[in-house]
Amino acid sequence: MPHPFVDVIIPHLNDHGRLGQCLELLQRQTYPADRFQITVVDNGSDQPIDTVLARFPGVRGLVESERGCGSARNRGVADTNGAILAFTDSDCQPTADWLLNGVRMLELGSGIDIIGGKVNVFAADESAPTDAELFEKVFGFECRRYVERKHFACGANIMVSRRVFEAVGPFRNASLPEDLEWGRRATRLGYRIAYGADVVIRHPARHTMADLRKKTERTILHSRNHMAEGERFRLKWAVYTLAMASPPLWKTVMVLTSSELHGWPQRRRALAAMLRIRYFRVTTMARYLFMPTPTHGPRIEA
Repeated sequence: MPHPFVDVIIPHLNDHGRLGQCLELLQRQTYPADRFQITVVDNGSDQPIDTVLARFPGVRGLVESERGCGSARNRGVADTNGAILAFTDSDCQPTADWLLNGVRMLELGSGIDIIGGKVNVFAADESAPTDAELFEKVFGFECRRYVERKHFACGANIMVSRRVFEAVGPFRNASLPEDLEWGRRATRLGYRIAYGADVVIRHPARHTMADLRKKTERTILHSRNHMAEGERFRLKWAVYTLAMASPPLWKTVMVLTSSELHGWPQRRRALAAMLRIRYFRVTTMARYLFMPTPTHGPRIEA
């Protein structure tokens, strides 16, 4: 049977160098080159992306003025018509069989509607990872847990048929966790999300603790805004904050048993980073408990 046509959609903001790396790897895919199209949706970069795209004939460039990955992805969907949608981000490095393996999972007739793929995190220098990079190797993208326990796929690695995407509706935006909200909306409609262990991209780890704090603050803000749409928000947020303040026993086990870390020195450093981020998370969550619910968060780039 012919390969279904795939539209690869990449939101982009001020990440020209890594966008070029991503596009280079996408052009090395084992999936037939005439059966997929790459569309980059710039989301308000300080400099245009024309110089990057000029190196990759056939890659389409769009501009979306409304800020947010959700808006950029929605624009890409609206301007394409392939049977399958593959979402990744400009800082990601797809493996050569990323598209092929994802399409096979969707086309096997096993009832899978949405794939949340695997994200492998790597350090800038694997021989000398920073404390933040060690933390990210364990906790940066827990994609299997996202899919199997939280029922959503990480936005950096989603594949879905256009038919299902249109039935679920577009990503929401503003300061919400758009991938989590979309995934749970899909599962409420009865669509099945499955983890794709062979549908792999690589993602650079956050390099410094400051980078980790930015990421943590952004995810806390998104979680708060999402929870605030439900009933008894402050009670639920207080319980959530108290849970975060409890000893992170399971997280400690994850560090001690992770195959991504090597030797006690790396595990000790990862544990120390985990505790620092945990403290930052709890204090930030407690502060947000008593603040008015914001409609839009600060612009914090990934």
